[in-house]
Formats: sequence, structure tokens, C-alpha cells
Amino acid sequence: MQNKLDFTDRSGGGISRHLFDNVIFLGPTLIFLFAILIYPLIYSLYVSFHDWKLVSTVPPKLIGFTNYINALKDPLFWNALRIQVTFILIAIPLELIIGLLVALLFQVEFFGNRIMRTLLLIPFFVLPSLSGLMWRFMLQPRYGLIGNIYYLLNMEPVDWLSNPRLTFLAVILQDIWRTWPFMFITLYAALSNFPKELKESAEIDGANKIQVFLKIILPLLTPAIVVACFLRLIDALRIFSEVYVMTEGGPGHATTFLSIYIYKNAFRFFNIGYANSMGYMLTIIALLISFYALSKIYKEELS
Repeated sequence: MQNKLDFTDRSGGGISRHLFDNVIFLGPTLIFLFAILIYPLIYSLYVSFHDWKLVSTVPPKLIGFTNYINALKDPLFWNALRIQVTFILIAIPLELIIGLLVALLFQVEFFGNRIMRTLLLIPFFVLPSLSGLMWRFMLQPRYGLIGNIYYLLNMEPVDWLSNPRLTFLAVILQDIWRTWPFMFITLYAALSNFPKELKESAEIDGANKIQVFLKIILPLLTPAIVVACFLRLIDALRIFSEVYVMTEGGPGHATTFLSIYIYKNAFRFFNIGYANSMGYMLTIIALLISFYALSKIYKEELS
């Protein structure tokens, strides 16, 4: 007896009928996805190849890769990228260290453990713009919380948001305060899934707590650390609202992140083509980092 594949269903239809039903079912979703995601990406790419100024009466002119070349020659572009990289290299490691230490602390059961865990997550659910506004009020030298602390210590208040170095530090502190709970809850979940037998057997063999952490906990925790840092890195590349509310990129260009520089070119200088080209350069940077990080994660899982 020869077995044959039968692609027809009992209702008399065929594989084409199933395909047609799937297209009808997914059609509205695909149209919606194209309208809100794919079309804007294609159109913004098209705009990036034009000399497109909103306030100009001259129609947009196709200039090819000129906007991208101009961005690479723009010292303010490189300054914004430097600020972004510096911010990432300082903020994310500090968030990781704080999140890891608190996650290890909460591995010990104590009264109110669950309530404390819940309360520590509150900053992460604060809107970025609201967080930036709150920190701006706190750092106000005359009426803010930080200014009042200076008064209580009989010290002259410092205007953090008018000093370039202090302003950049304030942005980092604001970001750490708001996002370290993400690191904490991610690493806490990973630590909670570790088999306790490994730690207990190591302690029986005479290993101290530091050796247990370095030889057992940290290697097992590495994949979770990589994933958490990767997600935070992508989020840090598009930081905008909290910084804009706090400083608007100032004083000078001290906190002009790449996203803020793109915004200013688009909606203050109305150079839409140039802004879109820098936006795509930022997207390419994020994609390259994502590809590298995901390849590392998959290699570790396969090994």
C-alpha cells in the first residue's frame, strides 16, 4: 500500500483554503503593523536621503548619503555619542552592582521580605518624564530637597543643573535610582532558581561565602547578567524624556545625548533629513550591539 500525503480537508477544501483563511485572519494585524511600524521606518529612511527642511519653501532635494557624511563630520554628533557612551559605561555597571548586592541580600529570609521587595520596585514603574521632573525639583538650590540639606548642614547650596559636571552626574543618579530595580528583580529571579544543593555541598567541602559566590553563583548567574545588561543597554541608547525634562540637554551640550541632539535638529532647527539620518545611525549602532550580545547569549546556551 502506497501512502500519500493528503492536503485536502474533510470539508472539501485544500491547502489553498487554509492559506486563504490564515491570510484573512492575520490580514488586519499585518495591515496595522505595516501602518504603525514598517511604513514609518521606510518613509524616515527615504527622508534621510533628502535635504528636507520644514521651514523652507524649497521642495526636498535628493542628496544621497550627504546627511550621513555630514553627521560623521559633525563634532556635535560625536560629542553627543561620547556623552551617550560615557553615560552607559558609568550607569549600567553601577546599576548592576547595586541590583546584584540587593538580590543577594534578599536571598536571606527575614520578616517583611516580600513587602520590601515590592516597595523596592516602585521607582522602576515611575514614568521617565515624571522621574526627570521630580529630580529637577529636588535639585533646585533654593526650594528643593537637596538645597534644604545644604541649608541644614550650614553650607551654601549648589545649583547642580547649572554646573556641567554636576548636571551629568545628576542625570546618572536619576537613571540609577529609577532603573536599578530592573537589575535587582532580574537577578533575584535567577538566584531564586539556583539549586541550593550546589551551595550546600560547597560549604560542606569547606568553601567560604566569597568562594561560593565566585566559583558557583557568579558562573551560573552570568547568562542572567548578560541578558539584563543587554536590555538596559538598548534602553539607555534611547534615553530621552527624563534628560530633556531635567536639563533640555544643557548646560551647553553637557547632557546633549544623541537622542536629544536628533530631537533638536528635527524640531528646533527643522532639519528633518539630517535628523532622520542620525536616527538611523543610532538604530544601526543598536542593531550591531544587539547582534553581538545575542550571538554571545546563544553561544553560551549551546555550549
